[in-house]
Amino acid sequence: MRIEHVGKNIQVTDFIKDYTEHKLERLKPYLKDIDTAEDSVEVRVTYDFEKHRHRNRVDIDIYFKTPGGGVIHAWEESNDLYSAIDFVIDEVERQLVRLKARRKEERRRLAKLKELEKRTVAEEPSIERPLIMEEPLPLEKPMTVDDARLLLEEMGSFFLPFRNAETGEINVIYRKKAGNYGLIVPGT
Repeated sequence: MRIEHVGKNIQVTDFIKDYTEHKLERLKPYLKDIDTAEDSVEVRVTYDFEKHRHRNRVDIDIYFKTPGGGVIHAWEESNDLYSAIDFVIDEVERQLVRLKARRKEERRRLAKLKELEKRTVAEEPSIERPLIMEEPLPLEKPMTVDDARLLLEEMGSFFLPFRNAETGEINVIYRKKAGNYGLIVPGT
């Protein structure tokens, strides 16, 4: 973890740096799985003093320079600089706890997906299914067009292939969006 201290309208003394770095030590357990390389986590602490309000503001930005990356930002204002440091460290810790929980949940979710994928591949043998399958005609008994229409309405289907009693050929009656019916006859 690399720490950079920046002062605006305030001189950042060694005591302030040491105090902040000591407080940042308690964040290391949350960063240990992220901070594998020396410079994968960069912390920028900005101290600002507003003269007209007599307020100290402390901003902490944590940059993750890892795959997935990310930034955590928190700030706090107080009349006392050290109180502001304490409060902003608390806020950063809360954010890191949430980040760690989200990353843990994401790892769990990915592991479940991978396990499910393995199970489905193991259960399903790779059988080549034909693109077009031949099926028998649902009604072998010849019927008139009106009988087919009534049966279509009764079944609630969108189409019905049937053998036409008048011609002996296979026709298809279908329901149109407008509410009327269409008839497909071979050779027309």
